[in-house]
Amino acid sequence: MHRHHAETIDRPDFGSETAWAEWVRDYYRDIESYDWVDVADNVRGLESFFHRNRRRVIRSLLKRYRAQGPMLDAGCGTGLNLSSMPSGSVGLDINPRNLALIRSRLPDRMAVEGDIENMPFGDAVFETVVCTEVLEHVPHPDRALAEIRRVLRPGGLLVGSVPSRSLIWRLRFLSSTCPGEEPFHNEYRPPEVRAMLGGFEVQRIWLSALHFNVMFAARRPSLTP
Repeated sequence: MHRHHAETIDRPDFGSETAWAEWVRDYYRDIESYDWVDVADNVRGLESFFHRNRRRVIRSLLKRYRAQGPMLDAGCGTGLNLSSMPSGSVGLDINPRNLALIRSRLPDRMAVEGDIENMPFGDAVFETVVCTEVLEHVPHPDRALAEIRRVLRPGGLLVGSVPSRSLIWRLRFLSSTCPGEEPFHNEYRPPEVRAMLGGFEVQRIWLSALHFNVMFAARRPSLTP
């Protein structure tokens, strides 16, 4: 079920945007139990192939852009992309159950609980940040991107994706695994993604093969000599 930002905060049971945003966070922190790795590694439905491809594409992009460590998977879920990142990489997620799965599956990665809009890391500590299929669920994606920029080192790489404005997402209710009660799922056009990445040096923005997603690669601007 899709409830876009403006539609959701107009609901009468939310007195403010702050209350709405906390409601969204509460869902992803306390309720969501979706396991991307399980769905990808076991054929649970057509979405299994979507997640497998997502993992393959990110692995390829990290190689293409010569991604360096230390690396962060911002909004790592249960470790779908983190498993393709080097030992010692860090996964950040708001959901403690996701992090418990990562600690059991990927003991050589670090799993950190936190909000992508207010990350518990110092400035300029990562060379690479991966952020796939996360920003569409975040109450304030501009804040999340500002945090990603903050924790990236100058010249550091951001690779990620968001859903495109494709009719396919109107059929999510047909998924055999996707939770129907999910409170917030936005979609974007490439120009909107470019505008969101205004604080970065955009390397490339493109639509995925079937136009389901907007992919992007960008860098934090280097310091002026």
